[in-house]
Parts: sequence; structure tokens; C-alpha cells
Amino acid sequence: MQTTRLTSKYQTTMPEEVRKKLGVGAGGEVGWHIVKQFVVVDRHQKMNDPVGFLAGQIRLKVDAVKLVREAREAFG
Repeated sequence: MQTTRLTSKYQTTMPEEVRKKLGVGAGGEVGWHIVKQFVVVDRHQKMNDPVGFLAGQIRLKVDAVKLVREAREAFG
């Protein structure tokens, strides 16, 4: 895990490892999504398969059907 600090204008620097993993650079856009108590940051693009995305994430003891329904609403 890496941490960053917010400035007085609520800005932060995205760690290099995260930028590389997402494939974004200066001037690039990222999307911010809130799913349950998690914040998901991704390249700014429409997610075609939110179920596949969630299946590849950490395992949680939650109602999977409810989580997928909430993710579909959040990711539009």
C-alpha cells in the first residue's frame, strides 16, 4: 500500500506505480468510483464488464448479487 497527502486544495499525487499500472500520464483522466466502502480509481473509460472487474478483486464476505447490482449502478 502507498499513501499520499492531500493539499489544501484537496489535490494529491498519484504514485508512479499506480500511474504505470493504469497507463495514464500527465493530462490523462481517471475515474473515481465508490463501491461499498471502497474507492476504485481507473482509467476514465466505460466499464464493459463490471462483474468481471469485481470477480478479479479481493474476496469479501458480502452478498455477491447485491454487490454486483450496486456496482452496475455505480459504474453506469
